[in-house]
Amino acid sequence: MTIEVNIIGENDYFYEALKDRLIRAGILIVEKPKLSTIKIGLDTDKDVDILIVPGLTSNTNSRLVISIYDLLIPEGKNKWGSDILFEWLENIKKNNNKPLNVDAIHYWVHIRDAIEAILVLLLSEESSIIKGKLNLSGRRAWSNDSVFEELEMLLLRYTNSINYSHTLESLSNIPDPVKKNKKYIRERPDLSLLDKELLRAGGDGWHPLTPLRTGLMELLAQNL
Repeated sequence: MTIEVNIIGENDYFYEALKDRLIRAGILIVEKPKLSTIKIGLDTDKDVDILIVPGLTSNTNSRLVISIYDLLIPEGKNKWGSDILFEWLENIKKNNNKPLNVDAIHYWVHIRDAIEAILVLLLSEESSIIKGKLNLSGRRAWSNDSVFEELEMLLLRYTNSINYSHTLESLSNIPDPVKKNKKYIRERPDLSLLDKELLRAGGDGWHPLTPLRTGLMELLAQNL
């Protein structure tokens, strides 16, 4: 039986990525929903079956609300959480100082991992009875300072590559973004319900697969 989905919300990077993944999974995207159609809302006030919102959004007008925190979308600035990364990239390109709040942390999660989790929930035999609020974020804490340094390093290596100006030091000096993690500064969103529902759907629980460095490299590739 073909699943029909109607996506309601702003046509942004998240909308397009979600739509593309659902189509590739064999799900039919419809503009005019029927009674059997699953309605997915993206940060909307309309009545939907599954509501997906940026973290801290108070909108809960749905049987299932998925709140996504610190979403890394490499394609460009967006309302889902990664604007700060694009601000840092501009600062680095202009040789500005590091971000003011260097000790703050984020729980970055790549858009591919987030959408894959949503797909697993949607295809689950239990999808129609999943209710409540599920938080979605990365599992690991990343300090702003560490991620800023990582972005600096990746941009330097890119610049050196196109200018044939690599040195032994530039190739070997690779900071470890894990080294300065300070989880106590900001508590991670509770991922237990998401993990439980993904396990019940037949998956392995919540285990995002895309490394932060990969996401940052994609961000550079899309915005230089």
